[in-house]
Parts: sequence; structure tokens; C-alpha cells
Amino acid sequence: NGGTPLPTFGGQRPNLTGRPMRSKGSDSYWINNFLANPGVVQLPAPYAFGNAPRVTGVIRTPTAFNTSMSAEKEFSLARLHEGMAFELRLEAENALNHPVFGTPPTDVGDPNFGIISYTSNSPRQVQLGAKVTF
Repeated sequence: NGGTPLPTFGGQRPNLTGRPMRSKGSDSYWINNFLANPGVVQLPAPYAFGNAPRVTGVIRTPTAFNTSMSAEKEFSLARLHEGMAFELRLEAENALNHPVFGTPPTDVGDPNFGIISYTSNSPRQVQLGAKVTF
């Protein structure tokens, strides 16, 4: 990926000189620097195997937190006409407007390695509906 891969062995894995850890703190800090210690992930020499495992559970994408909500109220309009009703409905997707950050580039040779540059969900969307039945 960042270095020169060996033929038939797939992408080249990096060298780990310590334990990679996710940043903790505010959401904006995650965007600018997803890894608290990006210096522990380094490119190996050309045509050399890196010592990183193929899969690691240490580095994961940021937590996805999304809430959709709806509220509904039905009013009887029997005073106007028997069997008549009015329904009001409010729906909100991502009601708390919480961002879900995307995945940072994991290619060590990428200049944006470990930097999250996008959100993977949309902002809050609200819909109001009304229905009259008779």
C-alpha cells in the first residue's frame, strides 16, 4: 500500500513500533488526529514484510450514534362530523444531529493517514405531516 509490496503476497503491512491507540476527547480532535500516536505506524523498507498483524482490534472507526424519532397525535373532530379525525405527525431522522464520522485512511504512505475528512451520515431532517379522515 504505502511501500513496495512483494508480488503474490498482497498489500504490504506497516511496522508497529508501539501500540496504536485512538484519540480520546472532543469530536473535532478525532477529525484532525484519529490516532493519538500516529508515529508508531511506519513504512517498512521496500520489499520487506511489516510486523503489523493482518487484522487488529485496536484501531476501529468512531462510534456510530444516530437517533430517529417520531411523534403522533390524533384529534377527534366528531363535533364537526361523526367519524371525522385529524392526525398530526412529526418525524425526525438524526433527531439529535450527532455526526457519525467516516473511516480514516489506513494506508501508511497516504499523507492523510489517520485523518477523518468526512461524516458518513446526513444532518437532521424533519418532516411534518397532517391527515384528515372522514
